[in-house]
Amino acid sequence: MSPTQLVHKKALWLPLLLAATGALVFAVLLIRSGGPTSASAADHLDAPGLTPPGGSVQTDITDVYAFRSPTHSGDTVLALNVNGVASAGEAAPGPDRSFAESVPQVEHSDRVTYNFNVDNNGDAVTDIRIAVRFGMPHADGRQKVRLEITGARDGKTLKLHGWSTPFGASPVVNDEHGIRVFAGRRDDPFFFDLPGFLNILGPGSLIGCGSPSSHPERNFFAHRNVSSIAVELPSSLLTSGSSSSIGVWGSTNVPDVQIDRMGRPAIATVFIPNNPIPPDRISDGKPSAKSAFNHTDPVNDQAMWRGEVVDTLTTLFSLNDATDPNPGDDPAKIQGLANFLLPDILTFDTSSSAGFPNGRGLNDDVIDTELGLITEGAVTTDCVPTDNTLLSGFPYLGNPN
Repeated sequence: MSPTQLVHKKALWLPLLLAATGALVFAVLLIRSGGPTSASAADHLDAPGLTPPGGSVQTDITDVYAFRSPTHSGDTVLALNVNGVASAGEAAPGPDRSFAESVPQVEHSDRVTYNFNVDNNGDAVTDIRIAVRFGMPHADGRQKVRLEITGARDGKTLKLHGWSTPFGASPVVNDEHGIRVFAGRRDDPFFFDLPGFLNILGPGSLIGCGSPSSHPERNFFAHRNVSSIAVELPSSLLTSGSSSSIGVWGSTNVPDVQIDRMGRPAIATVFIPNNPIPPDRISDGKPSAKSAFNHTDPVNDQAMWRGEVVDTLTTLFSLNDATDPNPGDDPAKIQGLANFLLPDILTFDTSSSAGFPNGRGLNDDVIDTELGLITEGAVTTDCVPTDNTLLSGFPYLGNPN
């Protein structure tokens, strides 16, 4: 390929690559500006833009994980992270931020609930809900933890009471009814070359950067923390009948109003306006729909958001028409991708240890997988390997920085 062709190819893919990184660009802007504000990007430091709790990183979900337990094959591990980019030296949100107990209203406080939603019959409706609430934080950061599971196969409501992990302490694991629960600060397991995207046409571009593990120094999220809720429980509590497959997504509620939700990585960032793909950009006059998306439930995704997904995919696929040997098959591919991407749920076979897009493991390179998916294989890696120093036992997420 000639230098001219290479530059042209890079120029074609620039808007597409930026689409996958809108959330991370926003994270940099927040760090530079000194704090979170109401935002229209996801998923790290994505304040859903509600008042209250406008700008609350405590209710902003950064990532959701679902994987088979590496120590008990009959168990499933679910993890939900908030308080993104929480590290010493960071202005926003700083290293010692607790989980939300409540959000002040005009006359009273409403309780915050962190939820793992599980669909076990394929209708994108919550069948099992694992709800986690926290008490008022102590000076060392520890909080009472109250977990409640509703909708389990036997119809019983399971409850567990325990404590979160104080700042700087070894993991506190609460174990009851065969269920293990952890809540506390952890190393952020997400890994990604943000500068390589920001400088995609200049020095340090990730295009042609080498092998999938050639640039560990480019991981923007190295040495940054999150606040994690991890639950390990028998998969039989989540499944239904003879099927081992479930769907998982996270949500935060105050108390019955849904503040944020997330299933697969970057769905809201790439496909829900405002996003970086015309005609959905701010500069195109497209109003933001991200808060509306966060308020809705997966069961309505196809009806409410399929048009946005198809619109964005159509633009992305058209960028490759000049080099695509068969652009005529794009509409069929786009429809298939829209069926895969919506509803926004992590689909997971609890009997399988395979990684993303089967659930999502802590070390799964979701960026490489999604790059290949949305670029029709033109870009397959950001060349950043995992930096995780995961624990061999529960809660598995690495110790905080």
